[in-house]
Amino acid sequence: MNNRALVSVIMPCYRAYDTLTRSVQGVLSQTYEAWELVIIIDGADDMLEKLAEDLGKQDARIRVVNSLKNRGVSRSRNIGIRISKGSYLAFCDADDFWFSDKLEQQMRLMEDRNVQLVCSSFYFYNPITQNRKLVRTKSRINRTTLFYTNPIPLSTVLFSRSILNNCCFPTMPKPYIHEDYAFWILLFSGSEFDVWNLVLPTTEILQQVDSRSSNKFIAIKSHGYILRHYANIRGMFWLCCIMSYVWYAVSKRLSLFSK
Repeated sequence: MNNRALVSVIMPCYRAYDTLTRSVQGVLSQTYEAWELVIIIDGADDMLEKLAEDLGKQDARIRVVNSLKNRGVSRSRNIGIRISKGSYLAFCDADDFWFSDKLEQQMRLMEDRNVQLVCSSFYFYNPITQNRKLVRTKSRINRTTLFYTNPIPLSTVLFSRSILNNCCFPTMPKPYIHEDYAFWILLFSGSEFDVWNLVLPTTEILQQVDSRSSNKFIAIKSHGYILRHYANIRGMFWLCCIMSYVWYAVSKRLSLFSK
């Protein structure tokens, strides 16, 4: 463990009373032991702070940061990046869950194949239907791939801090969402680096049916906004990218809700 590279896991947390414990347990269960978990409480919340601090007592590798002001998920992630110490970065939302070999598999790949970013397939879990579906994204990922879809599920990712180049999560104006997608566009615009996508799933992602991200009209508008303002795409190419995004989104949802 002492000779292994440190992975900083960033976990923004907002009203995650029912899901935080399981998300933290997924990190605690990792067979790769050289990690630190930075939990950022986004806004004054005594009940959530106590829950996070009680979880932090289980392991000295857990740090809890309390933000008195509700800054939003982008700024919370940026705070986590800024104060973390690892040479590798990973993100786990406070309602997602990692399988125990997630970091071990990904670190082995990064070391063996000399890649700078690894993501993976995942299971999408619908709490209403209790459907658990395997979702695979693009096997080959580069900046052009990102124009048509977001093939990098944030809670599955691990990457070297060296490719960050001061890139940060942008704060999206209302009603737009998908800050992580805008982050990938910015990150891939800064430099060329090798990406590997694991076929085996490493993560279970909870589908929050009443969340802003479940509103597909807002999701499509957000995709178009990000393409215009962060990728500088206009005209017919912009329209083709939007149509591709809708196609991938519909295909994924049909797969999720089918029996």
